[in-house]
Amino acid sequence: MVVPRGALDPAVRTALAAEDPRFRFGNRLDEEWLDGVDAVMVGTPPDTHHPLVVDALRRGFHVLVEKPFALTVADAEEMISAAERNDRMLCVVHNLQFGRAASRAREQLASGALGELRGVFGTQSSNHERRLPTWYPDLPLGLFTDEAPHLVYLLQAFLPEATLESLYVGRPLGPSDRTPDLVTLAVRSGDLVGSLQMTFVGAVSEWLLVIMGTRGTMVLDFFRDVAFTVPNDHGHLPRNVLGTQLRAVGGHLADTVAAGIRRVRSQLDYGNDEVVDRFVTAVRTGRADPHIDGARGLDVVRVLEAAAQSRSTDAATP
Repeated sequence: MVVPRGALDPAVRTALAAEDPRFRFGNRLDEEWLDGVDAVMVGTPPDTHHPLVVDALRRGFHVLVEKPFALTVADAEEMISAAERNDRMLCVVHNLQFGRAASRAREQLASGALGELRGVFGTQSSNHERRLPTWYPDLPLGLFTDEAPHLVYLLQAFLPEATLESLYVGRPLGPSDRTPDLVTLAVRSGDLVGSLQMTFVGAVSEWLLVIMGTRGTMVLDFFRDVAFTVPNDHGHLPRNVLGTQLRAVGGHLADTVAAGIRRVRSQLDYGNDEVVDRFVTAVRTGRADPHIDGARGLDVVRVLEAAAQSRSTDAATP
């Protein structure tokens, strides 16, 4: 584990070392004990991803980097070029696409249970009173830059050919917080439509994705990693409305209980284990994984950069 000097409490180091004797600690990528290491994961503040990743690739490490992949398209492209020059794997932690909720959605779409896909819509509400990273105010659009990648890559995963059609970025929350109060974007892939609406003035924190098919609608709740489906309500008669309500309440409650049991058993990992498995497989086989490779990271960065550039002069003035 390479961490800045003093950034990891001595008690934590002792506990980690007791948990696994393979843990080593240092402050630089040229530590001697790294000589036998093939790959590293970069889990540092986003503004450090670019220099750390490029340096690690230059030193011959394969790299798995946290989201957001980078803060600018230019940095992301340089990271990808560095991986190609050094013949190393570069992957990004886009984990929620492999969690319980998203995996079940893919299964439902593949089986035809939802019918023909018509659209994908995401919504996010963030409460600033919860524990947040201390560095988020330094990002181009504050908390949006840190959190938006999740819903963006999920939207892109379900609508892989979609292009951005419209984008609105609201006013910053304050002089010392660049986070916009509201961000909305719309994408289209042929006849398929998608959108995201993210607000950062909420009293609750929720991340949801709604997948709409001709036979049913599936709601994915990512904080709990649960999903439920409601059928086509046809004529929207009273019995249809009641049926939708019962299926929604019952489905969410039942899957929340199932997810809760997995959490108690330490089996609810929000797709992180699969990301690591896919990264290791890519390193061992020499074949990039198209779901988490650098190109997928770049796709998200393009949206983040477009949002940062779209804020008008009026919106940038609180």
